[in-house]
Amino acid sequence: MSYNLGPLPQWDMVGGYGSDTFEARGPQGVIWRLWLVESPAEDDPLPSGYRLAPCEEPSEPTFVTGEHGLYHALDTAGMQIAARPGRPRKRCASARAR
Repeated sequence: MSYNLGPLPQWDMVGGYGSDTFEARGPQGVIWRLWLVESPAEDDPLPSGYRLAPCEEPSEPTFVTGEHGLYHALDTAGMQIAARPGRPRKRCASARAR
């Protein structure tokens, strides 16, 4: 995982081609996960689309987009990450395995 010191984080695919799951390190060292939910559960408060959450807190995602595709989701999620102040957190298990 890398952060290029630019305005947006660099995304890495998790789970191989077609997984629709990505991780990126924010400027404060927080690892974020972006993933696609095509068919949310009936009790899910968020619509279908891409969701973003810190790897440490995947149960509290924010909705990113459901209509504009992957590249829009990556850019929008990156902007949300760059705009948030944060404290350093632990790495996700998938990031530690690299």
